[in-house]
Amino acid sequence: MKYRTGTIYNQKHAVLFKLSTSQTCPLCPQVDSTLHILSGCQHTQMRNMITERHNIACRLKAIKKNRLLRIMHCLHGYRQQRTDDHAKSPDS
Repeated sequence: MKYRTGTIYNQKHAVLFKLSTSQTCPLCPQVDSTLHILSGCQHTQMRNMITERHNIACRLKAIKKNRLLRIMHCLHGYRQQRTDDHAKSPDS
């Protein structure tokens, strides 16, 4: 959400608030910005953080997919049971 509103604190904000005189990234020699923080910084610490964020997102996606598959499996079993019960019913 902070990315959308442009409120992720970076060196551009620091210069704007007169807390710094340089807009360069404190970790690498590139100009600091929100996009640079989220995906552009090539410093080892940032690359590790970006990779970890990616891995967490993938794990969350896998968990959601697994939950959906379990729900679908349960629904299929419920439908199958109803079909079997209906087939066994003497009213048919």
